[in-house]
Amino acid sequence: MQSTLLRRAVNSNGVRSFISIEIPRPIREQIVGVAEPLRSTRGKINWCKPNNLHITLKFLGTCTRGRLESISKKLAQIAARHAPFKIGFGGVGVFPTPVAPRVIWLGITEGKEELTALVADVEASMEAIGFKRETRRYRPHITLGRIKYLTSKDELNKAIAEFPEVSIDPVVADHIFLMRSQLHPKGAIYTIIERLCFSGPKPS
Repeated sequence: MQSTLLRRAVNSNGVRSFISIEIPRPIREQIVGVAEPLRSTRGKINWCKPNNLHITLKFLGTCTRGRLESISKKLAQIAARHAPFKIGFGGVGVFPTPVAPRVIWLGITEGKEELTALVADVEASMEAIGFKRETRRYRPHITLGRIKYLTSKDELNKAIAEFPEVSIDPVVADHIFLMRSQLHPKGAIYTIIERLCFSGPKPS
């Protein structure tokens, strides 16, 4: 049976969507605090709002009613194959390279294997219903900010090199989320379309 949120979402002609692991509010607030030393970097950086911090598994683009229904069924199958697991955080860096930084990220220190296996399942399941498979290697992270331009790349790279060891509580990932992204001049607004509980067997 479709969730109420999914039924509401499919009433529109198209929904910009992605699949993610969501982060509890207290941990998002910790992450924002940890990233504070980087905010003095001069330039134009669009820092992610606390409510928007998450771990992306796959961006889907604009999805029609039929596709959202198919995605929901596939996500239910995926959730039944995976058990809850712990995620730890640490380290910061940039994508794609320090020479041409575009994204500032917070790293994942625990749960990498589980996230990688989950993403592989998501990619295969979404490809089966017509989505293009991502060719780049998956690198688990949380996006902290997107760089428009920098006054000095060396300034950012120095701040990252000197970044102190972070202290963020780990979280238990026990759901996979289908999310809606609505673009606005002041930043994207993310809302939950569907949330499915991991119920797979625990590793022996």
